[in-house]
Amino acid sequence: MGEFDDNSEPLLLAPPSPEAAAAMKQAAARRRRRRPVTREGVRQVGMIRSPQAAQKLAELWDGGKQDSRRLAERHHVVIATSQDPLGPEVDKDGTAMEALHVSLALRCTRAQASSTIRESHRIGALLPRCLERLGRGEFPAAWFEKLVERTSDLEDDAVLEVDSALAEWDLSVSPESFSLRLGHLLTAVASRSEVPQHATPEARRRVVLDPPRPDGTGCLRIIGPIPEILDLSRRLDLAAHAVKNAQLSALEAGTPIPADADGYIERTGEVPSIAGTRYDVLKGTAFDTAGVEVPEARFRLNVTVPVMTLLGESDAPGMLDGTTPIPASMARDLAGRESTWYRVLTDPTSGRFLPVPADRYRPPAEQIEHLRLRHPTCAVPGCNRPTSWLTESDHIKEFDHEDPASGGPTDVVNLHELCREHHRLKTLGLLDPVRDDAAGKTWWDVSEILMTMQEDGRDLATEQVVAEMTAVWDSYETARAMREETAQRWRELREQGLAPGDEVTGPDGEDGWWVDEDGRLRPPPDPPPF
Repeated sequence: MGEFDDNSEPLLLAPPSPEAAAAMKQAAARRRRRRPVTREGVRQVGMIRSPQAAQKLAELWDGGKQDSRRLAERHHVVIATSQDPLGPEVDKDGTAMEALHVSLALRCTRAQASSTIRESHRIGALLPRCLERLGRGEFPAAWFEKLVERTSDLEDDAVLEVDSALAEWDLSVSPESFSLRLGHLLTAVASRSEVPQHATPEARRRVVLDPPRPDGTGCLRIIGPIPEILDLSRRLDLAAHAVKNAQLSALEAGTPIPADADGYIERTGEVPSIAGTRYDVLKGTAFDTAGVEVPEARFRLNVTVPVMTLLGESDAPGMLDGTTPIPASMARDLAGRESTWYRVLTDPTSGRFLPVPADRYRPPAEQIEHLRLRHPTCAVPGCNRPTSWLTESDHIKEFDHEDPASGGPTDVVNLHELCREHHRLKTLGLLDPVRDDAAGKTWWDVSEILMTMQEDGRDLATEQVVAEMTAVWDSYETARAMREETAQRWRELREQGLAPGDEVTGPDGEDGWWVDEDGRLRPPPDPPPF
């Protein structure tokens, strides 16, 4: 490339040095990085590939803005339809009913609805300007949800300060830039505010059971101050190494193997890994309750196994305590190692409880166990509190203590298990169940407005079990029809005085046809080709 002087002679320029070229390239990159991320910019990126790609990327941009608006509207609606559960004059029973209403509307559990209500009111009170930007589609929904999560442990004044700062931010930046700036802001704000008592490491000590995983495993998390967690980990590690060393020594010496409760080492001659030994040590640890007597568990832990799975003819999962599916192999293993089996007597067609119902107020253990199998969680729709703890047996039609014969009977038809909160609401008349025993359903009148239905869980007839049982039945029916057809042919042959191997005249009038072992007519064999 060249320039021209006054005499119109071309003047050739020397190419830039490598250092200058690199500097120019970096400057251009910095200019590009300073450009805001816009819909048009995204569309132009797509044009590099094709106009169709550009259009689709623009649609994704528009969809993201719509997601933000919908999230903001959801928070506004939840705020408008519920009271702040942390407010100064909160009605606890009213709050419980509102959580039930929201759970029905969002088709989620009661616990999820309660969490949504608390979060929406907190956002409306402490992050109003960010919520406004979210409603305009300026704040990406994923960024907003991360903001809510990262400010959950801050004091109210600190969150308001974050909201004020974010109201002025340019959000047309990359996710990395936003996350970095947000981290700096939160750290600075937190350093200027006093850590609330509930947010200190000591106050956050807890043990959390994560949701079960489909492979049949679970996770129990221990959360607390890091010095305590490290000390617990160190002591567990020392104990595991000591146990493993003792097991190795016993295995070599041929002496009894310590801490081999299920006989695994004795059977296989293999010592588990140190990770497995940690688990065994922790699982076998006795709890120090400082002399406090711990009552027996109210319920046993039930494992329900479909019969086809038990026989090894199906891989349909079993059910742990009526709520957690477990792999077929694990269900068979648990069943095979158990010496005590329980059965619940029910009518095979209706699932109705067969033993004579109690004529007293409190149901017997057999009835309570049946109710647990029918509803592993609180019988109120949307409530996922397990019936294995903190639940109470409730009479759908009230029991008459003065004249039991005229009141609701203590029968599984008239009983269900409710958590304490919903039992209280039912007693107050805010929840009104109506039992339809013939259909195995309970209809719930919520606040005299909304009717919702809860169906009994009678068995493990999942789609897979139904399909497999149907296939087996179809195979049986086909075989039975074939047997009947063969029997009919034999009856006809006997009437004609024929037996297998006899020659007969075929349907085409030709001789040489014969009767096979199934009573079918077979044509004569083909003549040899030569």
